[in-house]
Amino acid sequence: MGDCGCAEHDSDVRAVDNTMWDGPAAMSSCASSSTPVSCYRSICAGRKAGDPALQSSWALPHHKTAGGPPNAAGVRNCMSRLPQTQGLTNAAEARRHLEAHMATIHAAMGTESKSAEPPRDDLFRALRPGYELREDTAGGMPTLVLRWSVFNDWTEINSLFEGRFLERFDPKSMDRTIATERDGMRVLFQHGRDPQIGDKPLGPIDNIEAKRDGAWSYVPLFDTQYNRELLPGLRAGVYGSSMRFSVREEVWNKKPGRSKHNLEGLPERTVLDASVPEHGPVTFPAYANATAGVRSVTDDFLLPRAATLAELLRNGFDPEQLAQAVAGGDFSILTGRPDARSAGGGDPADLSGNDEAAIHEALHARDRVWQLRRHLNA
Repeated sequence: MGDCGCAEHDSDVRAVDNTMWDGPAAMSSCASSSTPVSCYRSICAGRKAGDPALQSSWALPHHKTAGGPPNAAGVRNCMSRLPQTQGLTNAAEARRHLEAHMATIHAAMGTESKSAEPPRDDLFRALRPGYELREDTAGGMPTLVLRWSVFNDWTEINSLFEGRFLERFDPKSMDRTIATERDGMRVLFQHGRDPQIGDKPLGPIDNIEAKRDGAWSYVPLFDTQYNRELLPGLRAGVYGSSMRFSVREEVWNKKPGRSKHNLEGLPERTVLDASVPEHGPVTFPAYANATAGVRSVTDDFLLPRAATLAELLRNGFDPEQLAQAVAGGDFSILTGRPDARSAGGGDPADLSGNDEAAIHEALHARDRVWQLRRHLNA
């Protein structure tokens, strides 16, 4: 498995470390080792240019000790950080290495079957560029024209929450939601999670239609202070468009083979029918490799819920009741706690990358609930 000295563990699905992950501690142990090169090689998936005896020449640690089993939380953390890790000289090899570990972890958790299917509810896709402003000739508020879904365009989904696969939307995938759910649709900024605007609608949906290239909405903006504050950014084109959706009907090709649009032979999902309760403009995280097009932003909007989930478990919430709620798609139990504090007091958990301990604990808690979910569904 590349540079990682852990191949002996791959044949034993029980050889997975499920303890709390501490990446800095793992790297420090190698820095103080009498054989730092072999130690870094054994615990890290990522290699950078430079002296191999230096910590700065390595990245993506996921073993606590040289020769030890992969740490489940460490592997998941590496998978989420891989797209943003700069300077790797072995990016493709690192991905294959981590994905092989994920297969071992899933096997140890008994998730090769239906429980390993990607989630279908409360997903997010963003498009950039995805809108235009049409100014009012009489000097009133402009109309926001949003393209919030693209048809017949393969997109790689690489999500901590959803997994990794290719996805496209059928040209008729939005027909039902437009025809039967339009009255309940809302156009919100940042999916209603902006701390200033909240879930206030930006305007009414004057028209909505599915064209050959995707789904479009035409929204005359309300003349409000919060919309006026958004106008400079909208006019400058710094936002994208995004939809929140649930998959109602889909078709999978789990072993498509390699092709021009699928160079790695990833599983392919075609969404045939989706429900879209809301869509609108969103900001984009600052990824170094961000390009125009569609991508999943599910992790960006769901990870705060994982933090709340960790908080609930830490505070003694009944895990079986919590698992039943998650299994039934009821996330209302995770809302209404904006002031949730860590067990020792202090600021809410920050999952933006500045509080690694909170990230690891949240992911561990989420895995615990998903394990309970599988048990309840068995």
